Amino acid sequence: MKSLALGIILLFVGTAVFPSINSNIIQTEVKNNNSGPQTIVSIINESMLDLEYIYNITRDLSYIIFTEYNESAGELAKGRFFGTKGEWRAAEILYDNMTELGLWTTKEQIKDLPDKRPYSKLTHKQEILDFGLKINDVEIEECYIAPKWIDSDGNIIQSNNNFSFKDLKIKLKPDFLRPILDDGDEDYVFIEEEWYRNPNASTPPSMKKFLGRFIHPYRLVYFRSKTIWKKIESKSWKYYPHCKGVINYDFNSHTHNMVYTTSSKVPTIYITGLAGRQIIQDIENASVDFFINQTYNESVISYNVIGQLNGTDPSKTVIVDCLYDGWWCQGTGDSAIGMATVLGIAKYFTDNNIKPKYNIKFIGFGGEEQGCYGARSYEYYHRDENIIYVIDLNQIGFKQEIPRLTLNLFVNKLGFMSKIWNIAKKTDYKEKTNDLYDIKPAWFPLGGPSDDQVFTMTHPLCKTVCFLKGPPWAYHHRDGMNHTEGDVMKYFDWDDVNATGKIVLNVVKHLTVKP
Repeated sequence: MKSLALGIILLFVGTAVFPSINSNIIQTEVKNNNSGPQTIVSIINESMLDLEYIYNITRDLSYIIFTEYNESAGELAKGRFFGTKGEWRAAEILYDNMTELGLWTTKEQIKDLPDKRPYSKLTHKQEILDFGLKINDVEIEECYIAPKWIDSDGNIIQSNNNFSFKDLKIKLKPDFLRPILDDGDEDYVFIEEEWYRNPNASTPPSMKKFLGRFIHPYRLVYFRSKTIWKKIESKSWKYYPHCKGVINYDFNSHTHNMVYTTSSKVPTIYITGLAGRQIIQDIENASVDFFINQTYNESVISYNVIGQLNGTDPSKTVIVDCLYDGWWCQGTGDSAIGMATVLGIAKYFTDNNIKPKYNIKFIGFGGEEQGCYGARSYEYYHRDENIIYVIDLNQIGFKQEIPRLTLNLFVNKLGFMSKIWNIAKKTDYKEKTNDLYDIKPAWFPLGGPSDDQVFTMTHPLCKTVCFLKGPPWAYHHRDGMNHTEGDVMKYFDWDDVNATGKIVLNVVKHLTVKP
């Protein structure tokens, strides 16, 4: 019914649902914008970048989940997910805009690597064909079911299975303090609150405070996912032969998460915090029906979109990039805004007829959420290029007041970090974002948690910087309320896009115009 309602709205409203920037939209945005005495109009006027252009590209990428899928006919709306028609449409948008900017544009298909290293199969994915969920005989539409990835021995498998279960009981998921030594004779599912990016369920406060003096928060997130209890959990499934799935309910009331839980040997069911807490209140009488049809696809089609601006010294290449794929949501902050900003920087160079010293490649990488597939493919098949800098944009430009976020500048070399930080400090980021967010550099010798890491690992002389906001971002990989809650367009932050865009532009200009 939600999809039918959306279809009716689109039918009657027409193009007004996806308008270009105009004064009415600007005034609407101002009501929810933290720009103090500045209106969005004045932000646009004083910006070095074309913020209207960035907004419109962001909107076009975000609304793909509405425009490319027919949910009323039962089609799964997969947004810009790897190898979907939503991602293909996004590639077309990037290609058309790069071409209009006068860049030498190519759409390069992602290919497998010829060797047997990890991640050599870049055209493969575990694909969800269909799924459904009922709780207490009520159909749940705001949900996501991740496929089974792991066999009984803990190995990643190529699974072509249909799972279907009815009238399963629900039990609290065990942990060290609440083990289940006998799971009984009846089939059931576990339930737990989702911990990923949950500010209230992260590393214990005392440990977090102590470790935070020495370890960047992103390393703490990684630390939690790789610690001994996660490894033990992965091997503990043999004690629960009657468990057929795990329900994870979100800490946000009206959103649900979407990730592949690779420590689980059963499908993972993601539901909203509201639905999860209702189950917990009467868990003894709760029951669940669910199914998921999944297949292993070995011929996924996905693209990197590349727009080149030639420099006076073509022997060296500078990459300015962002992922453009996403999960089954609007994917505004992760990472339509970042991709639109890459195009905004390209537009600044072409509008002002700037001739860089080195070739600049403005790239939209596909398949980042799968494991940086697009970047891995590009790096391998372009090893003849002398790539000296990679400026990577990831999740930037979105609103969140609580908990407080930080714009991180992940840099792979200490000397380069001081140079980037000196440029960033001159842009008054905290002042321009009304002191809502922090900013700081971080030395990550192996690269940030993004596509830049691929080049750090394979080009030892390449200097990289990744711009990424968080953690904990409360709506990371979230969807809900008919794709209107979670990582969505309404959290586009004009102040942040302006301030972050200025930093990135100054970095690109410094490295390519007057290096």
